Amino acid sequence: MSSDHEQIQNLFARYCFAVDRGSADEIAAFFWDDCRLDFSGNLHHGVDEARAGFSKWIAKMRDPVEGLRHCLYTPLIEIDGHVASAEAYYDADGHSKGKGKLVQLRGLYKSRLEKRPNSEGQFEWRLIDHEVQIWRSAQDHGGLANRPREKPA
Repeated sequence: MSSDHEQIQNLFARYCFAVDRGSADEIAAFFWDDCRLDFSGNLHHGVDEARAGFSKWIAKMRDPVEGLRHCLYTPLIEIDGHVASAEAYYDADGHSKGKGKLVQLRGLYKSRLEKRPNSEGQFEWRLIDHEVQIWRSAQDHGGLANRPREKPA
């Protein structure tokens, strides 16, 4: 049996793969029913609201991107009994399906997890409070990267 720390690391890995190519139901399965999701300022209370938010995000933001992939960095996981806090930086990239333009995001996940019995009575870790901060791409220098270069006077 893997340690709680390893279980939480694997949860985040599976979560990233689900966000990249899974359904809203698959993503919502990482959350407890009474969760809170803060997706870059868009608040969702309860797993049904979170699922609906992910469904809208998939249609509007993810489906127009091909090859989406998330990578987590420097995960900090602190466990106290059946409660854990976690923070991890992430990068996400892909290409727009229409023009093939590079899409890059980076940010921070700030999460609280709880280990509870699931519907089969087995204890498992899931997200109870998850904040997704979306930062500018490292390539976006205040929008300068996408602006045409001015000719010298």
